[in-house]
Amino acid sequence: MKFTSIARAALCAIAVGSAATSAAKEVSTAATEEVSIPARCLLQVKGVKYIAGTCEFRPIGGGDFVLHGGDYFTYVFMSSEDGTNVAEAHWNARPSSTRAHNPLGKLVRDGACWTSETVRICAWKLDK
Repeated sequence: MKFTSIARAALCAIAVGSAATSAAKEVSTAATEEVSIPARCLLQVKGVKYIAGTCEFRPIGGGDFVLHGGDYFTYVFMSSEDGTNVAEAHWNARPSSTRAHNPLGKLVRDGACWTSETVRICAWKLDK
């Protein structure tokens, strides 16, 4: 499913790391169910860590996913126009905000992370 920029901002979704990819595939058959997976996460914007440590990872299909930790959350959407290693992200820059209206721009995959010059979003599977 291809999202417009407006739909991305409205839905605010994200997907990260190899564990995220396999989890997203497992969940894609049950797209209507909300499934959160505990993960080790990082949301860093302009050098400030807003999520660092355990968070909830929620795949939302097609490689897209959401990370939620403490007062912050971010959505990552795979970019169908730019290939499989490019995504766009949004987040709630203010902890009191319940919507992720703040765009983080285009990100490129680097292992379990999605990065740009100013943003780093990562999710790793927790060790059992």
